[in-house]
Amino acid sequence: MLESNPQNLLLVRLGMGCSLQSLSSILGTSYVNISEIERGKRKAISKALMSRIILNANPLPSFEDIKKNYEKITSLSAGGQRQTAKRSEKASFTESEMHLMRKLEELDIGFISHKTLKTSIGPVNVDFIIKTKSKTIIIEITDSIRRQKLESMSYRALKIKKALGNVLLVAVLPDSLTEALERRLEDFDIVLRFSDIGNLEKSLQLTPHAAV
Repeated sequence: MLESNPQNLLLVRLGMGCSLQSLSSILGTSYVNISEIERGKRKAISKALMSRIILNANPLPSFEDIKKNYEKITSLSAGGQRQTAKRSEKASFTESEMHLMRKLEELDIGFISHKTLKTSIGPVNVDFIIKTKSKTIIIEITDSIRRQKLESMSYRALKIKKALGNVLLVAVLPDSLTEALERRLEDFDIVLRFSDIGNLEKSLQLTPHAAV
């Protein structure tokens, strides 16, 4: 079942009643890895991971299990997303966010910060939104270069694209970000370093007086 089509892992996960995070914890892998398998971005499952799946998903779930758990997980996920979005809206600005805001204000570019977007897949909070006549830009900025954080950002970017469609997604990270880590952000359209903020209008092809 999984060898012929690794995306069937989604059915196994739903049958087990697991979220991405809980299954990744059970299997000893990242939830981004599980997500990429389910979305077909990974064409095969390693033998070691396959063994852990078989061990923990025995016996295989029924269709009724899958249907029931899908409804349950969807409901719980929506509630958790709403709480997370509310906390993000009230969070204090980090030093790097303040630096980016000052640059946008210097360029007289309108923006919205810590905005929660209502989408078909639930609420998603983003750091900055810039709306111009030609495009909508969403900027996510972080001081962290931890692999888990970057994988989480990439997964969020994928959700935003799926929900909103035609947006330009930008990640701004510390200068110490390596090329190997940058590859984990493939769902972003542009990846900038903190040192690029000084040339933000050139990097994003922005013009002053861009209106929100």
